[in-house]
Amino acid sequence: MTRSFTRLPLAVFAAATLAACGGGSKNALGATTTFASTTPTTEAATTAPTTATALNACEVVTKDQADALMQTTLLDGLHASTTDVESCTYPGDPTGPTAQFEIFIGAGAKKFYDDDAITLHHTFTDVPGIGDEAHEEDFVIFFRKGTTWVALRVTSLDDFAKFKPGLEALAKDVATKV
Repeated sequence: MTRSFTRLPLAVFAAATLAACGGGSKNALGATTTFASTTPTTEAATTAPTTATALNACEVVTKDQADALMQTTLLDGLHASTTDVESCTYPGDPTGPTAQFEIFIGAGAKKFYDDDAITLHHTFTDVPGIGDEAHEEDFVIFFRKGTTWVALRVTSLDDFAKFKPGLEALAKDVATKV
C-alpha cells in the first residue's frame, strides 16, 4: 500500500512538533514545514526528466545507514511512491530523541529544491564530488545525477554540524546507486 506523498511529511511534521513540545531548532522545524507545503504544479511537468526508474528509496538508503547518520535507532522505513517521487521516511522512536531521515528521488526532489531555492530564497552551498551537481542547506542536501534528482533530509533538534559530514558521505554513496 502506498501513502500519499504530501500527507506523509505533514504527518511526520505534526509528530515532530508534538515531540518537541515547543522547544527546538528553528532550522530543523523550518526544514520540515517547507516540503510538506509543496503542491504539484504544471511547471514540474515541463522540467527535464527526473525519473526514479525502478529505485526503491528504502533500499537506496537502508535503515542501518539512516541509524548511523542520525546516531540513534530509527523506526523501519515508510516507503511511498507516486508518479513524481520515490521516497522513504525513517521516523524516530516517539520515546527517543527527535530524529528522522528522509530520501526523495525523482521530480518531487527537484520540486523540493526549486521551492527552497527559487520560491523561498534559501541559501545553498555547492558541494563538489556528488553527482553532476549538489547543493546543500542546513539539514538537506540535493543532488542531480544525469536527469535524476535526489534530496536527503535530516530532522533533528541538534545542530546541523553534527550531521553534515555524514550526510555528505551518504549523498556520495547514494549517487553511485542512481
